[in-house]
Amino acid sequence: MMKKLYYSAVTYMALALISGVFFREFTKLNGIYETTTLGKVHGHLFSLGFIVFLIALLFEKTCQITQDDMFQFFFIAYHIGLGVSATAMTVRGVLSVLELKGSLELSSGLDASISGISGMGHIVMSIGLVLFVLILRNRLLKPSA
Repeated sequence: MMKKLYYSAVTYMALALISGVFFREFTKLNGIYETTTLGKVHGHLFSLGFIVFLIALLFEKTCQITQDDMFQFFFIAYHIGLGVSATAMTVRGVLSVLELKGSLELSSGLDASISGISGMGHIVMSIGLVLFVLILRNRLLKPSA
């Protein structure tokens, strides 16, 4: 299971780096230098993906968090939530750049849909974080035999 945590961290690091390059090149290509959601995807993937899974890896090494019954639920929920949230942020950012460029007008329905999808991703990710905290409580505060 340590391999899964390690590969999760490395995957999010790679996605963060790719999103940073994409943000820089896409906005430069379109001549947009204002702040958009696209520029925030990089930091979100680094902090909520790479760093969270590095921390989980350290907790696995010290107190075997993967042995907890809730771990698989955390792992799946967190990945789904972060994936949906990051995808929605990327879509929102790309559309914002195109809107600022003047080549797209975002309808209120599409705007609301993207926000709703992002919100659902954040809810699922939050469930994963709550599970992670409960796992830590179970593993760190368990009575020693």
